Amino acid sequence: MEQFNKSQETHLWYTEYHTPNSGITLKVKETLLRVKSPYQELVILDTYEYGKMMLLDGLVMLTERDEFIYHEMITHMPVNVNPNIKKALIIGGGDCGTLRELSKYPFIENIKMVEIDEEVVKASKKYFPQLTSGLSKNSEIIIGDGIDFVEKTNEIFDLIIIDSTDPIGPAEGLFTDAFYSNCRRILSENGMMVLQAESPYFHADSIKIFSDRLKRIFGFITPYIAFIPTYPSGMWEFIICTKKELDTSLKSKSLIGDFEQMLKYYNHDVHSGAFKLPTFVKKIYGI
Repeated sequence: MEQFNKSQETHLWYTEYHTPNSGITLKVKETLLRVKSPYQELVILDTYEYGKMMLLDGLVMLTERDEFIYHEMITHMPVNVNPNIKKALIIGGGDCGTLRELSKYPFIENIKMVEIDEEVVKASKKYFPQLTSGLSKNSEIIIGDGIDFVEKTNEIFDLIIIDSTDPIGPAEGLFTDAFYSNCRRILSENGMMVLQAESPYFHADSIKIFSDRLKRIFGFITPYIAFIPTYPSGMWEFIICTKKELDTSLKSKSLIGDFEQMLKYYNHDVHSGAFKLPTFVKKIYGI
């Protein structure tokens, strides 16, 4: 965060640099929380343009104004590709937004969320109550190491969502061959693992390396995109990993019928369009 003097007034501004020459800058009303957990620094800012914003180690994780895009797209895309999901696992996701979205499906009988940093969960409950409301009675929040969990568990899951930060700090181990191999081991034969894959504008080289690794371990990968204003470049990628080739078509148009009006980003048209990649993104994946 930095202070700038503008029009004879001093305001607090937050800047996240996406490259040495570009980034996002937001005017801040006040700092609501700053805490150093055993794993990372957690900051909650109240901004003029995007409402409350959560930072982990100085990077934007979510804002009130656009969090729904990320959370809807990382959950509803895979569920509507394969609605035969009974057991789901979230690694990370301490803000509980992904858990909130999965909780909208009554046919998911069991949802486990494993988050290493309890401070993130506590902060979300206090400052982002919209993320922690309406959670399924079949959901369980486990405070612990997701890497350790997938290594030791013998449970089999139909959906695994890796809702992590960038590959630094406590999330670094979530980007290794060993971790992904363990995820594949506990994934059902028709199951899916989905994770975010960063910005194709700024991270094309790392996406190429990353996606090749996932394809080698799982067998099949299916990328898709969404547009999130406060993330680097505004264009964000996700990847679905499977043991079999994935049919990305909607399996039931009525699946989200009961709550479609509650959603702000995901719908049937977005579902179909998200898998249609721009040419420069296709080239990253060699498509």
